[in-house]
Amino acid sequence: MKIIHTLPLFIRESSRKNDLHMASLALSSLQRSREHRTVLFNQGCLTNEELQEWLQTSGLSGVILGNGANIGIAAARQACFEFIWEHFPEAGYISEIHVDMLFPPDWHEPLLRYLECNDEPMVSPGIVTSTGELQPLGEFIVLPKTPGELSETLQRLSRKGIADGFVHPVVHRAEALRHIGGYDTRFLSGKQGYEDDSLLLGMRYYMGTRTAWRPKCCLASWVYHATMAQRMSMPDKYIEFSMNETGLFHQYGAYGLRELAEIHNGSGEFHQLFRKYTPEHKGVTE
Repeated sequence: MKIIHTLPLFIRESSRKNDLHMASLALSSLQRSREHRTVLFNQGCLTNEELQEWLQTSGLSGVILGNGANIGIAAARQACFEFIWEHFPEAGYISEIHVDMLFPPDWHEPLLRYLECNDEPMVSPGIVTSTGELQPLGEFIVLPKTPGELSETLQRLSRKGIADGFVHPVVHRAEALRHIGGYDTRFLSGKQGYEDDSLLLGMRYYMGTRTAWRPKCCLASWVYHATMAQRMSMPDKYIEFSMNETGLFHQYGAYGLRELAEIHNGSGEFHQLFRKYTPEHKGVTE
């Protein structure tokens, strides 16, 4: 077993039918790959029994964690990581996937080959969004109308090369992920916000700041990710983001925020956060 996939499964009561259809497309496409073992964390609104019945009825499989409560992205993913570390220590790679994705067969293979030949701690494929944008390239295509046609298009997009950028899905080298500890929910206590940045900064420190490490996308593999921001429909989302912003600062400090600005290609957002948390002193600049 080379890789195990992790999926916090969040089904909204207000759009239960659509969310389940989306999840069915994602998981059924994933199971066309030879390595498709998945650890799901049930975050609602189904009970575990309902979720298991839905999986069986749909001809799908997966290990189910959680109990239907929305404990947040970081906590759910961390629970999946820790389950894998305990029960599948032989897995060399761990992916983070989403419910609004569609995977061509063996999409992960070019990513594993890249990691096996390089010292990178993680890598993403390129993604096609619901608007037809190719990230991280910034190009656009016309989206096919059916999942089958879309899968064929994703396979045709394969090309040589690596591009700077970070998108989901992402494949982690399990050893590196465990070394940095995954998501530290002592700091990321909110249900969403900045969890990816916390992980990216952990990887940058793991690689050493003198390397100026930044995340990369392997353009030999392409995945459809609608990027629907499903959880942005949740109430109190800005409170959750604020909690994790504060937690990110407590975890890594103002200098960590400055490093994140570099990771994100000079991000104005993180430069602004650096200034927000840095005391002013006359004559001292960034």
